[in-house]
Amino acid sequence: MAFWSQYNMEPLRKRSFEVQIDGTDGFSFLAKSVNKPTLETEVNEYRLINQVVKFPTVPKWNEITIKYIETADQDISKRLQKMMTPKQSINSGWTADAIEKHPMGQQGKLAAMTIIQYDSKKSPKSTWKFKNPFIRSINFGDNDYSSDDFIEVEVVVVYDWAYLE
Repeated sequence: MAFWSQYNMEPLRKRSFEVQIDGTDGFSFLAKSVNKPTLETEVNEYRLINQVVKFPTVPKWNEITIKYIETADQDISKRLQKMMTPKQSINSGWTADAIEKHPMGQQGKLAAMTIIQYDSKKSPKSTWKFKNPFIRSINFGDNDYSSDDFIEVEVVVVYDWAYLE
């Protein structure tokens, strides 16, 4: 039976989510989109006389991409650059101990990251948490005189694994 024939069942909406990254101080509401974690495995095939037997390999978590909208008040680009790049490498050139002195501990390392999915009553329905997340890349967007679109900042995050609460 389809969900739309049951009056008390409510599907979750794509638009009701929040991305929280510790150390970013409140620009989680500016996340335009985020893809949820994906888990995949490869298949190994072994031939046993006249049959082929298939076995899965170790599961691998794929990276996620977050797109933020840049605003004049929040200056997301500057905050993300500070998270990704040690302070010494911006001002005084790179030094070997710059990564250890970085406030996040390592270059691009995030203290914690969470994706929360809400229902229509604004109560959390699912929460994705990530183990050892770090920023792999940041695309600060582009400028174009012929466009009136918002500037999007794209952040790619890599992690060891994710779990759903």
